Amino acid sequence: MIPILYAANEKNFINNGIGFLSEATCCEVTEERNGTYELLLRYPIDGLLYGSLQEGGIIKAKPNGTSSPQLFKIYSSSKPMNGMVTYYAEHISYELNGFPIESVIAVSSNAKDALNMVLSASV
Repeated sequence: MIPILYAANEKNFINNGIGFLSEATCCEVTEERNGTYELLLRYPIDGLLYGSLQEGGIIKAKPNGTSSPQLFKIYSSSKPMNGMVTYYAEHISYELNGFPIESVIAVSSNAKDALNMVLSASV
Protein backbone atom coordinates (compact mmCIF):
# COMPACT_ATOMS: atom_id res chain seq x y z
CA MET A 1 0.00 0.00 0.00
CA ILE A 2 1.22 3.49 -0.81
CA PRO A 3 1.01 5.70 2.31
CA ILE A 4 -1.65 8.43 2.27
CA LEU A 5 -1.23 11.88 3.83
CA TYR A 6 -4.09 13.57 5.71
CA ALA A 7 -4.40 17.00 7.32
CA ALA A 8 -3.94 17.22 11.09
CA ASN A 9 -7.64 17.98 11.63
CA GLU A 10 -9.00 15.23 9.35
CA LYS A 11 -11.82 13.09 10.77
CA ASN A 12 -12.75 11.02 7.70
CA PHE A 13 -10.08 8.55 6.62
CA ILE A 14 -11.96 6.67 3.91
CA ASN A 15 -10.97 9.20 1.24
CA ASN A 16 -7.57 9.87 -0.30
CA GLY A 17 -6.82 12.85 1.95
CA ILE A 18 -4.24 15.32 0.71
CA GLY A 19 -2.76 12.63 -1.50
CA PHE A 20 -0.64 9.51 -1.91
CA LEU A 21 2.99 9.65 -0.78
CA SER A 22 4.07 7.65 -3.81
CA GLU A 23 7.47 9.35 -3.98
CA ALA A 24 8.46 8.09 -0.53
CA THR A 25 11.63 6.02 -0.74
CA CYS A 26 11.05 4.29 2.61
CA CYS A 27 8.03 3.66 4.80
CA GLU A 28 8.73 1.35 7.75
CA VAL A 29 6.55 0.61 10.75
CA THR A 30 8.08 -0.62 14.00
CA GLU A 31 5.56 -2.54 16.05
CA GLU A 32 6.60 -4.08 19.34
CA ARG A 33 4.26 -5.93 21.66
CA ASN A 34 3.59 -3.63 24.64
CA GLY A 35 6.13 -1.25 23.15
CA THR A 36 6.60 1.26 20.37
CA TYR A 37 4.31 1.54 17.38
CA GLU A 38 5.92 4.07 15.09
CA LEU A 39 6.38 4.90 11.44
CA LEU A 40 9.51 6.17 9.68
CA LEU A 41 9.04 7.77 6.26
CA ARG A 42 11.71 9.17 3.93
CA TYR A 43 10.48 11.67 1.36
CA PRO A 44 12.34 13.80 -1.23
CA ILE A 45 12.34 17.58 -0.87
CA ASP A 46 11.32 17.87 -4.52
CA GLY A 47 8.37 15.52 -4.01
CA LEU A 48 4.87 16.68 -4.89
CA LEU A 49 3.58 16.65 -1.29
CA TYR A 50 6.76 17.80 0.48
CA GLY A 51 5.21 21.14 1.45
CA SER A 52 2.21 19.38 3.01
CA LEU A 53 4.25 17.03 5.21
CA GLN A 54 4.46 18.69 8.61
CA GLU A 55 4.17 17.98 12.31
CA GLY A 56 0.65 16.99 13.26
CA GLY A 57 -0.10 15.59 9.82
CA ILE A 58 -1.51 12.07 9.67
CA ILE A 59 -0.17 9.24 7.54
CA LYS A 60 -2.25 6.14 6.77
CA ALA A 61 -0.08 3.09 6.12
CA LYS A 62 -0.10 -0.69 6.48
CA PRO A 63 2.15 -1.80 9.35
CA ASN A 64 2.65 -5.24 7.82
CA GLY A 65 1.33 -7.47 5.07
CA THR A 66 -1.66 -8.83 6.98
CA SER A 67 -2.91 -5.90 9.10
CA SER A 68 -5.37 -3.26 7.97
CA PRO A 69 -4.05 0.27 7.37
CA GLN A 70 -3.32 2.28 10.52
CA LEU A 71 -3.05 6.00 11.26
CA PHE A 72 0.19 7.61 12.42
CA LYS A 73 0.65 11.24 13.52
CA ILE A 74 3.88 13.01 12.53
CA TYR A 75 5.74 14.26 15.60
CA SER A 76 9.18 15.09 14.21
CA SER A 77 11.29 15.39 11.08
CA SER A 78 14.96 15.59 10.23
CA LYS A 79 16.73 18.34 8.35
CA PRO A 80 17.11 17.70 4.61
CA MET A 81 20.13 15.53 3.81
CA ASN A 82 21.01 14.65 0.23
CA GLY A 83 17.58 15.87 -0.88
CA MET A 84 15.66 13.62 1.57
CA VAL A 85 13.79 14.31 4.81
CA THR A 86 12.96 11.63 7.38
CA TYR A 87 9.62 11.93 9.17
CA TYR A 88 8.80 10.20 12.43
CA ALA A 89 5.20 9.41 13.37
CA GLU A 90 3.58 7.54 16.23
CA HIS A 91 0.36 5.56 16.17
CA ILE A 92 -2.70 7.74 16.57
CA SER A 93 -3.67 5.92 19.78
CA TYR A 94 -0.67 7.59 21.49
CA GLU A 95 -2.71 10.80 21.60
CA LEU A 96 -4.61 9.31 24.52
CA ASN A 97 -1.41 9.54 26.58
CA GLY A 98 -2.12 13.25 26.96
CA PHE A 99 -5.42 12.67 28.75
CA PRO A 100 -4.74 11.33 32.24
CA ILE A 101 -7.63 9.99 34.30
CA GLU A 102 -8.11 10.58 37.98
CA SER A 103 -8.98 7.60 40.13
CA VAL A 104 -12.33 6.04 39.21
CA ILE A 105 -14.13 3.31 41.15
CA ALA A 106 -17.17 1.81 39.43
CA VAL A 107 -18.93 -0.60 41.73
CA SER A 108 -22.15 -2.26 40.59
CA SER A 109 -22.43 0.05 37.56
CA ASN A 110 -23.41 -0.92 34.06
CA ALA A 111 -20.95 -0.38 31.20
CA LYS A 112 -22.52 2.90 30.07
CA ASP A 113 -22.38 4.46 33.55
CA ALA A 114 -18.83 3.23 34.13
CA LEU A 115 -17.66 4.71 30.83
CA ASN A 116 -19.34 8.02 31.63
CA MET A 117 -17.51 8.04 34.99
CA VAL A 118 -14.18 7.49 33.22
CA LEU A 119 -14.88 10.20 30.64
CA SER A 120 -15.88 12.74 33.27
CA ALA A 121 -12.75 11.93 35.32
CA SER A 122 -10.39 12.63 32.44
CA VAL A 123 -8.34 15.76 32.93
